[in-house]
Amino acid sequence: MPHEPPSDYPSFSPQEIVSIMSGLMLAMFLASLDQTIVATSLSSIGRDLNGWRSLAWVVSAYLVTSTTTTPIYGRLSDLYGRRPILLISIGLFVGSSVLCALSGTMAQLIAARALQGVGGGGLRSVSQAVIADMIPPRERGRYQGYLSSVFATSNVLGPVLGGFFADYLSWHWIFWINLPLGLAAFILSNRNLAKLRRPQHHPKIDWLGALLILASATPILIGVANAERAGGWLSVDSFGPIAGGLMAIAALILWERIAREPMLPLRLFRNSIFSVASIISFLVMMVMIGLIVLVPMDYQLGAGLSANAAGIRMIPMTIGTVIGSFISGQLITYTGRYRIFPIIGTSTGMIACAVIAWAGLGHSLAFDILATGILGMSFGGQLAPMTVTVQNALHSHDNGIGVSCLMFFRLMGGAFGVALLSTILIARLAAGALAIPGHEALGPNPGIALFHLDEPGLHLTPALLAALGGAVERAFAHVFIVAAVILAFAVIGALRLKEVPLRGR
Repeated sequence: MPHEPPSDYPSFSPQEIVSIMSGLMLAMFLASLDQTIVATSLSSIGRDLNGWRSLAWVVSAYLVTSTTTTPIYGRLSDLYGRRPILLISIGLFVGSSVLCALSGTMAQLIAARALQGVGGGGLRSVSQAVIADMIPPRERGRYQGYLSSVFATSNVLGPVLGGFFADYLSWHWIFWINLPLGLAAFILSNRNLAKLRRPQHHPKIDWLGALLILASATPILIGVANAERAGGWLSVDSFGPIAGGLMAIAALILWERIAREPMLPLRLFRNSIFSVASIISFLVMMVMIGLIVLVPMDYQLGAGLSANAAGIRMIPMTIGTVIGSFISGQLITYTGRYRIFPIIGTSTGMIACAVIAWAGLGHSLAFDILATGILGMSFGGQLAPMTVTVQNALHSHDNGIGVSCLMFFRLMGGAFGVALLSTILIARLAAGALAIPGHEALGPNPGIALFHLDEPGLHLTPALLAALGGAVERAFAHVFIVAAVILAFAVIGALRLKEVPLRGR
């Protein structure tokens, strides 16, 4: 157990903690909101900027840069201090939001979104590290629960706000809204963070390590995004970038073993608690983000609900995630224990996915509310405990990079989960449609055609529509079975997680 000198940690009054937490929650809200708020505005953006071919990169550009820069920001905050790095991140995020709002072409918007992602990566990672410097581990679960609730809320509130701005104002407002929120986050974060200690030695930046992190994560994320769009992993556009990213990872490992002050210290992975917590987080986020994307499709394709009705039925999952995060954070503070929460959460999520695979969604409102609410609580119960676990296991000088790596694995897990489960869904839809007599009416790609059966050019008999509906239900059932298997591996990881008493200082 690392011993931390008490004099290294400043004390904060309750009023100062409230002020700082308000700024951190706003910063986390901004970073998470901009991953989802664009989704429901893409049609308006594509129409106004005449850029339908490049539309996917409005989302992917932010995802790639915010994910790849997360561990770099964590290490920079360890070397230079949390306050200057967080304020730089907020300033960069707000400034690039102005560029996004003023974009007149699709190329300008994509470039501005990439820059905005660079700022967003810092907002997420440094916000988590500030709590590690400000709150002792025994009390930290409560505050991590607040941040996790903000993350969960923004995932669902984003599409709602994006749709509102696109329908009643214009898509430009999804970026203008960041200005007052970002200014408030800057003021609240700046006011009291000057009390945080800053490193005394002159830091040496591992720029080659930072470059190799970007060179490894960026092509992997691009390959994953291409696999999601193409419905397969063996195409050149998917396999090629992933293979290049894996080679860059090998080079990163070799370099970081000899670097004087590595950007990604390999000693972190020799800590079994950190390694197991990272694996659990990766697997849980694969399922969580994958299902956040696919469950609305299940409601629309399998149950025939409208997009608005499908969005409303996602509310129980969101509320469940917030409740699970809040309760687990409070119980960690009360009991001083964390290992039981990932065990219960992963086990409950696994069972919930298996039950949904058997019963299906969209047949009973009561079942949908209960099943997705429990599933959301199982997800929320992982967020705060995993962060507290990692922070408690590491020395204070590694808190920034440790929490940033955990966030990095979460983001990578979410990207892989969406790609994997989407690929499985498309493959099962195609196989199911091809097995039905009369599928020729769907055209050369019957699996893809199931996503838009309401097109006027398709003339399908009621019997064929009923058969295709059964194929859709079986395809989504297969997706939930795969999700249950992924969570079964997370259960194994949770059982291997060591319990270390939470420090009270």
